[in-house]
Amino acid sequence: MLSGKHISVDYIVERLHHDYGFDNITLSDILEYIWDVVGFIGVLDPMIDKEPVTIVIENHRGVLPYDLYSISGVREYTTGTMMTEISDLFWKSTNENIETETEVIADVDPATGEEYYTVVFTEDTPELYRYKVQGNYIFTAFETGRIEMAYKAFPIDPITGIPTIPDDAQYVRAVVSYIAERIAFKMMLRDLLSERKYELLRQEYLFNVGAAKGKCIQPDAARMEVIVNRWKSPHPYYYHFDEGFRYLGSKRNS
Repeated sequence: MLSGKHISVDYIVERLHHDYGFDNITLSDILEYIWDVVGFIGVLDPMIDKEPVTIVIENHRGVLPYDLYSISGVREYTTGTMMTEISDLFWKSTNENIETETEVIADVDPATGEEYYTVVFTEDTPELYRYKVQGNYIFTAFETGRIEMAYKAFPIDPITGIPTIPDDAQYVRAVVSYIAERIAFKMMLRDLLSERKYELLRQEYLFNVGAAKGKCIQPDAARMEVIVNRWKSPHPYYYHFDEGFRYLGSKRNS
């Protein structure tokens, strides 16, 4: 597991110069490579949990947060009803075409003081509380209202606005070796580096990425306890999802 601490991109630049002797590296190239290698490692540990954000829904859609990496959960703002994801938009329709009993609830946005309205389904119709993410938008079955979204975001330095890297030796090594491999590949295509030397850097990058992924997914004692509890009782009770996974990973007899 990772510690949760992060370091700046400047340290990555220093390691590239110190370990490989690369100079004249542009920041834009490094940021692009960092995004790539984080995707290759493919774990959520380096991401940070953001506070739930309120999204205004108009004409069945709302704008997603700019720093969204993955969605942890979505719920309707007024009622707190958990929403589930669906793979298509065939269910999206106007409120007038929904064949079920509904109730319009007025509420006030605590941040702006503006009044808004949410259509609540009074019958047991959980299939209507669904959402679909597409492009930069999230689509919902209700036409207007508000939703709350908990999500994971790419760690960004609040001062510079530049992404940061987990402060872990294996993870840093994976990022540095991947960027070095990309630089070496360009040099090899321009006949500035032999194929033998490039292959050495490529093998090093592949090993380091695998080591970083293993470090991220290896659980500590606390996470292992959660995994064991979930394995023993994957569905403790029927309304587990409705409570927003409040007790996920805990031992319950209900």
